[in-house]
This record gives sequence, structure tokens and C-alpha cells, in this order.
Amino acid sequence: MKMDNMQNNISTEEPFVDTYLLYLMAQASAAVSQTFHDTLERQGIPVSKWRILASLFPDKKLNVGQLARRCLAKQPTLTRQLDKTCADGLTMRLTEDGDRRGVLICLTAEGRAVAADLVTKAREHEALVMADYSLEDVARLKETLIQLANRAQSTGTL
Repeated sequence: MKMDNMQNNISTEEPFVDTYLLYLMAQASAAVSQTFHDTLERQGIPVSKWRILASLFPDKKLNVGQLARRCLAKQPTLTRQLDKTCADGLTMRLTEDGDRRGVLICLTAEGRAVAADLVTKAREHEALVMADYSLEDVARLKETLIQLANRAQSTGTL
């Protein structure tokens, strides 16, 4: 069904947010994430640190801008978080070949071990959340979300 047809079929009796895609995505993300975020909190790991570790796992090397985009963070905020993860021995800064100004961020051995444990827990959490869905439904949902995000990023607008 095309979007203009969908808009014509939306009831004005329901509250707007009950059918608004962006609200529904945010609501689903918050609801599904909460249990895993509680797991992180019990381990003393802020969500922002988890995003850094997960984005670099297992062997990624990213510059600060790339990492900020993957972590859904502003670059200055991420830089402060990286100072902490470097001080904790979880990440390190590497100078890019031939460019002393270019810096790449990667996991240390300790960071990789912490991330591996958290990734295992994240995968277990995802499996529980998606247990009632077929593998095909899960794959289709992920592909749809990837396409939506890519389209929005590539065009700047939909």
C-alpha cells in the first residue's frame, strides 16, 4: 500500500502516536532495550560505553567521526567517552599511517574480552526478544530497518 493510501486510512479517532512510525520505533526500541540496559547497569557499564565496545568489536578501527555515527553520539560527547574508555584500558588511539593528525580507535585485548562477554549477552537477549518470530520475520524486520536507515542517511530526508 502506498503511503498516500495509508494516510487516507488512518483513523482520526486514535491518538496520533498510536500509529506514528517514528514513535512506534522509539517505543519498541526503549521497551526492548530496557532489560539489556539493566544488565549493563548491573555490570557498571553505561550504555554509551557499550555502544563504543560493540561498534569496535571484534577488530574494527574507526575514526572518531565514524564511531560517533555508529554510537549515535555527537563527536565532542564521544571524545569525552573515549577518554574514559582509554583510561580504563578498553580502547586505544592509533595514528593512521602517514597522517599524524588522523586517529583511529580500536579495542585493546581487555576491551575485546569485555565486549565479547557483552556481545554474547546481547545476542542472548536478542534471541529471547525475537523468540516468537520466525527467522524469516526477523531477517525481514532487520532488512527493513537497515533500508530505512540507509535511505534516510543517503538522502538526508525521506
